[in-house]
Amino acid sequence: MTTRGSDEVVRVDADASLDTLIHTLTHHAARTLGVDASACAAATVRGCDRWLSAASVAVARCDAVQDRLRLGPRYLVRSTGAPAVVADVAADDRWPVWSHACRVQGFRSALVVPGTYGDVTVHLSLYSPGTPDWEGVTPRALGLAHGIAAVVAARDEVIELAHTMDDLLAGSRSRVVLDRAVGIVMAQRGCDATEAIAHLKAVSATGDAREVAAALVAAATPPGDADGPGDADGPDAPPAGAGRSAEPGAREPEAGLVDQRDATSPGAGRAHATGAPATVGGGSGGVHPDAA
Repeated sequence: MTTRGSDEVVRVDADASLDTLIHTLTHHAARTLGVDASACAAATVRGCDRWLSAASVAVARCDAVQDRLRLGPRYLVRSTGAPAVVADVAADDRWPVWSHACRVQGFRSALVVPGTYGDVTVHLSLYSPGTPDWEGVTPRALGLAHGIAAVVAARDEVIELAHTMDDLLAGSRSRVVLDRAVGIVMAQRGCDATEAIAHLKAVSATGDAREVAAALVAAATPPGDADGPGDADGPDAPPAGAGRSAEPGAREPEAGLVDQRDATSPGAGRAHATGAPATVGGGSGGVHPDAA
């Protein structure tokens, strides 16, 4: 998301705060549960796996080993939905690659628990260099995993709402163009608004209705209307005093001289260099536009 407006800044701050909360809950999970261990967390959202956080590099390496072959206690919990305790990593031969990684990193036992909130399932894994009472820790670990899943679901909801808001803002900006396109279709086809909208939908069945409406409005807008109707100060506006009769005895400028001078230099001094008179006449004593 961008940070160009105050609403985007608020959404980015909300995302960052929830990410920080997820990391804090995972980093301090072992302390919260009162065990000598390191924790990491991964999530499954609508069938897609997502890495969340880890308290140390060692525990992250052990947990990541499971993803190569999709074998390990986390995948066992994912398939059964029940907590998994590995009381002695060295004696467990179910996942030799994962067990070897745990021994290399100095871990002797592990606990993996699931926590589900809505479409989010978090797998909280705790690795210990000792053999704590995992059975006594499991109920509280389940509650902690559920809390982390709730935070992940809240973060996803914030992101989804932000995308919805962006779509609504984009739609409101294009509403004016769509209304103009409906009016153009009504005028061209002699129909009412309902039929005009149906026609636009049919034309844009294979594309974006906003692009079709913008093209229709652009095609119906004459090129000369870029500055708006009735713009007397545009580049094609006649010079001041044009159309008024000159005073008796006043010299008329040579044909095309004023336009030629205006095209070459807007300065008043060029009028004297080319011999053009300073005034173009008019009973009110009007001066040349460049001298005004």
